[in-house]
Amino acid sequence: MSNFITNVLKLVSGSVTAQLLGIILIPVITRIYNPDDFGIFQLFIAISGVLVIVSTFSYQLAIMLPKTEEDAANVTALCTLLVTLMTLITGIVTLLIPDNIDNIFKTPGISKYLPLLPLIIFLNGMFFVQNYWLSRKTRFGVIAGSRVSNTLTSKLFQIGFAKLIITPLGLIGGFIAGYAFADLIMLKGIKKDIKVFKQVSIKRMKEMAIQYKKFPLFSSWSSIANTISPQVPSFLLAYFYTTSVVGHFSLANQVVNLPMGIVGTAIGQVFFQKVSEVKNGNVEGDMKTIVEEVYKKLISIGLFPMILLMILGEQIFVFAFGENWGISGTYVRILVPWIFLVFLSSPISTLYNIYEKQKVWLTFSIVLLASRIISLVIGGTYGDPEFALALYSFTGIVFWLWNNAYLLGLAGISKKESAGILIKYSTIGVIVSIPLILIELISTNFYLIIFAAVIMTVIYYAITLHEDPMFRKMFSTLLVNVRNRN
Repeated sequence: MSNFITNVLKLVSGSVTAQLLGIILIPVITRIYNPDDFGIFQLFIAISGVLVIVSTFSYQLAIMLPKTEEDAANVTALCTLLVTLMTLITGIVTLLIPDNIDNIFKTPGISKYLPLLPLIIFLNGMFFVQNYWLSRKTRFGVIAGSRVSNTLTSKLFQIGFAKLIITPLGLIGGFIAGYAFADLIMLKGIKKDIKVFKQVSIKRMKEMAIQYKKFPLFSSWSSIANTISPQVPSFLLAYFYTTSVVGHFSLANQVVNLPMGIVGTAIGQVFFQKVSEVKNGNVEGDMKTIVEEVYKKLISIGLFPMILLMILGEQIFVFAFGENWGISGTYVRILVPWIFLVFLSSPISTLYNIYEKQKVWLTFSIVLLASRIISLVIGGTYGDPEFALALYSFTGIVFWLWNNAYLLGLAGISKKESAGILIKYSTIGVIVSIPLILIELISTNFYLIIFAAVIMTVIYYAITLHEDPMFRKMFSTLLVNVRNRN
């Protein structure tokens, strides 16, 4: 596990400063752009996100699996070709989109930005492809650098564009710039592999496409369903309510998922590389031990921030982002339980591919998508946005609880063992948060409440470090890495 921890920390410590700066810059952006701008921007991201996932037919997931570098290079080249083709097809389709598309989907103003879709599909698609190749080569430092560039460039350009255009175009332009710079950094990291890519051939690409056909047949549909699932609220909230509601929902998602993604994505990426090697017999290791340790880390790291958001959601958002964004804090309190379970599931979801359970993943993804559409349609028809999001969150809680239990079961971890881990850290978190809840009830002084939240957070992680020697080792190694960087 020592190499695993080291690789996770390369990703975490390498990007944590930039991500924190990105979070710090969000309040600046929310004071420049209004919720409607964020709503249009989120709809654009939702559309491009689905098309990006389609562009590789999930073949990027197979880059890790071949035993030879030559075969892996051919899979990577296949992905690049597919991304390019999807870019061209999207470019043609955008020319044929009718002028009344805004009225059809009740999304006023989005049609003028759709011609930018081909560019972001290519840049975002290549980001995914290069990411998996570099993970296979264990160049996690390069990946961390690309994430630094993506986050900072995106936010800085969004702020800079505001001097010229305070419209959704400023947000979209910054988003595109972020991926462009990130791709360039990754490409520089791949240059040393040019000899391997010279061995790529059309014949071998076809053979690899056939060998890993389960990915487009099953995983790609799962990926599409799971990409659409979190984007469904953007379209249905816009249809039933307004783009302003979409904007509030977008900020709520972004603020929670950005910091959680630092750790979750890093652990998931290294986890996939590690278990792939164990499965191929390239390294020794016990799958159950690896999965159990990762699951413990995810719970212990992510639990308390979620508790804080449930207690102080509205107050934090009003203070950080301005009076216009308090509703986003309300949405966060509704969504937090579901987001936390997704955080636990996402890094270990690669076990579906490792154990070749793509059919199960596909079935789960489709049923989840259908249930979410139904819950939002019911909520949008019979209630306000809070009611619709509550149904949406409840559906996610039920499905991701099942997903966690199933994935852990694949690795030999019983439901009793997994529940015991969750109950242990939940109990610690609730007990530690009791003083904060009491202070929040009797005081209106925001700074006193925040001070108490900081103290409770320190106490929680101190207890967690004491309870988990491996977490203690991760924390000490992270401090060393940060100190060396400074």
